[in-house]
Amino acid sequence: MFKKSGFVSLNKFCLLSFVLIMSAVFILGMGITPAQAAKKADTQKSISGLVDINSASQKELEDVKGVGPATAKKIIAGRPYKSVDELSKAGVSAKAVDSMKPFVTVGKAQTAPVAAAATKATTAVKEKKSEATKGVAVGLVDINNASQKELEALKGVGPASAKKIIAGRPYKSVDELSKAGLNAKAVDSIKPFVTVGGAQSAPVAAAATKATAAKTSAAATTTAASSEVTKSAKNVQTTAKSAAAKLAPGTKININNADQSTIEKLPEIGPVKAKAIIDVRPYNSIEDVMKVKGIKGKTFDAIKDYIVVR
Repeated sequence: MFKKSGFVSLNKFCLLSFVLIMSAVFILGMGITPAQAAKKADTQKSISGLVDINSASQKELEDVKGVGPATAKKIIAGRPYKSVDELSKAGVSAKAVDSMKPFVTVGKAQTAPVAAAATKATTAVKEKKSEATKGVAVGLVDINNASQKELEALKGVGPASAKKIIAGRPYKSVDELSKAGLNAKAVDSIKPFVTVGGAQSAPVAAAATKATAAKTSAAATTTAASSEVTKSAKNVQTTAKSAAAKLAPGTKININNADQSTIEKLPEIGPVKAKAIIDVRPYNSIEDVMKVKGIKGKTFDAIKDYIVVR
């Protein structure tokens, strides 16, 4: 009887203890303050994932404690950041920065795909516009007739390339510039800005025309002078007389700095050859003038006594 009574008392004690514990849990749960609840929520949020201030969207930033639309925009505008403290440079107050620290991180700065793409597109447009402007300003340059200065105005053409182009004339197509020593890349880069006009009465053809005129003049002159002089001697004599008519005795023309009209006074030299002589400057000796197409043995013999190099 005593044992039974003790067992019942023990059951009652256990039941009462359980009721008291449950009541305490309930009371404590009900007693959590709003501040504690907010802190608990913040902790849970922190655990759920840190927001990367270098790559988060505006909405993601607005979800961070203390960050509103205006602050989110400031954060995005101030990117990239090396540390959370650098948010102060974007105009975020120190207090706001401290409140955000538990919930944010600083990841690798993105190259802002959209901004990068926009920048790249803008650069491409500017380059294209620049090239187009240059093409319009310069116009299509005739590689068969342009001066060295005009050729140097072309994209990718410097003094050396310009001289090569002039020396390799005439051309039937732009691709023939490769024969003058220009590489394929350089030829492709200037194609939009050049054209191939008629070769300057092709120096060789011009020389032939002048030779014919000289021959006719020589025939008339030699008939009046002497029938015993050979045909070639008559040509030389006519050339000498023509030169004497153009230049005063003892006149010397510096082919390194004379203008075109002065050079045209030389025997056997017309506008085309005078321009070619100017384009090939400078010369180290009077013999160098034979580098010009159309100025070889006969023509050089006719002008050598009237030219000088200084």
